[in-house]
Amino acid sequence: MPSSDRLHALDAVRAFALLAGIALHAAHPYIEGLRGWVTTEAPSTALAGLWYTIHMFRMPLFFLIAGFFGRMMLERRGTAGFVKDRTRRILVPLVVGLPVVMLITGAAYFLGALATGADLGALQPPRPPTGVAERSVLAINLMHLWFLYYLVLFYVGTLVARLAAAKLLGRDGRFHRALDRIVGFALRGVWGPVVLALPIAVYYSSLDHWSSWGGLPAPFYLVPDVGALLPYGLFFGFGWLLHRQQHLLFALDKRWPVYGALAIGAWVVCRTIGGSTPHWGPYLQGGELLAYTTSYMVGMWCCSFALLGAAMRYLSNPSPVRRYLADSSYWLYLMHIAALFFFDQLLHPLPWHWSAKYLASIAASVLILLLSYHYLVRFTFIGAALNGRKAPRARCEVRQSAPGGLSRGTERRCS
Repeated sequence: MPSSDRLHALDAVRAFALLAGIALHAAHPYIEGLRGWVTTEAPSTALAGLWYTIHMFRMPLFFLIAGFFGRMMLERRGTAGFVKDRTRRILVPLVVGLPVVMLITGAAYFLGALATGADLGALQPPRPPTGVAERSVLAINLMHLWFLYYLVLFYVGTLVARLAAAKLLGRDGRFHRALDRIVGFALRGVWGPVVLALPIAVYYSSLDHWSSWGGLPAPFYLVPDVGALLPYGLFFGFGWLLHRQQHLLFALDKRWPVYGALAIGAWVVCRTIGGSTPHWGPYLQGGELLAYTTSYMVGMWCCSFALLGAAMRYLSNPSPVRRYLADSSYWLYLMHIAALFFFDQLLHPLPWHWSAKYLASIAASVLILLLSYHYLVRFTFIGAALNGRKAPRARCEVRQSAPGGLSRGTERRCS
C-alpha cells in the first residue's frame, strides 16, 4: 500500500472507539454501585445497559486497530522512525500529559464544586493495588490514560518479540507464514472468534475475584495487570499480524452482518445469564460462569470484526468531517474527564430527567473540547505531537488588474 494512502475506515473506527469512551464515562453517575465519580444520580437501567454494551467492545477494538496501525508505522518508517513516532505520540502524552490532565481535572472538579456548593472532599480516587505503598511511584493513578501505558508495553514487547524471533527462529519466513495461516484461519469462518476467545475465557473463568458484569478491567496503576495484558495484548497482536494480510481486513466488508448477528447473540446470552442489574463482584459460578465468560469473549471479537467490516463497507471513502473528528478524537478523549466532572456537577442540582442530564453533559463537554481543539490545539505543537504536523490552510487573495478572470493581469497572493 503506498504511504500516501489512508485507511479512512480504520481512522473512523478508531475515532469511534475513543469518542464512545466519552459516552461510557458520562453514564457513570447513573450506574448503581459504580464508584469514583464526582456525582451520583438516580440509577438508570437503560444507561447501565449502554455502559455494559460499550464496555464490552470498545477497548478491545481500540487495541486491535492500534496493533494494525503500529505495524503499518514500523513498515513505513523502520524501527528508529517507529520508536521516534510512538515516543512523540504515545509516551510523551502519557508522561507529560498525565500531570496536566490531573491538574485540569482537579481544577474542573474544584470549579464545579464551588459553583454548586458540593463537598470538595467527596471524591475518593481508586486505591492502589494490594501490596503497593500509597506513596510509591507504582501507586500513581493513570486515570483514563492507562491505555497509553499499555500501548507502550505492547510496543516494547512486540519489538522484543520480533528481535527474538529473528534471532531464534531465523529469517526464512516459516514462522511468519505459520502466523499468517493462523490469522487467515481465524478470519475465514465464524469459528474464528471462538478460537480467539478461548484463551481469554479459560483464564477469566478460573478467577475467583472477577467482576464478570464489569467485563475487562481498567488497570489504573503501573503494576501490570495480567487480566488486562492477556486480552488487550491478544487483540493488539492480532491487529499487528492482520496488517500482514490486509486483504483479510478488506474481506470483512462482506461478512460483517454475520459477525454482527453473532455479536448480538453473544450479548443476549450474557445479559440473560448475568442480568441487567450491575454487579461489581464475583456472583456467577460453575457452568453459568463458563457460559457467560465464553459468550462475553466471543462477543468482543465478533463485535470488533463487525464494526471493522461495516466501516470498510461504508466509510472507506475520504470525508473531511470524519477526518476532522478522527484528528480531534485523541484530544477529546484525553481531556473529556475534566469536562464531564465540571458539567456533571453543574447539572446535578437540576430536577431534570436522566436522559436530559446525560445528553446535556455530553453535548456541553464535546462542544467545549472541540472549541479548545480547534483554536488551542490543532495547529500548535500539541496538535503536532498528537496527530502530526499540520499547517493552517493558506488564505489567498486574488487581485485582478484586467478583466476576463485569471488572466495575465491577475495577481494571487497567499498567506
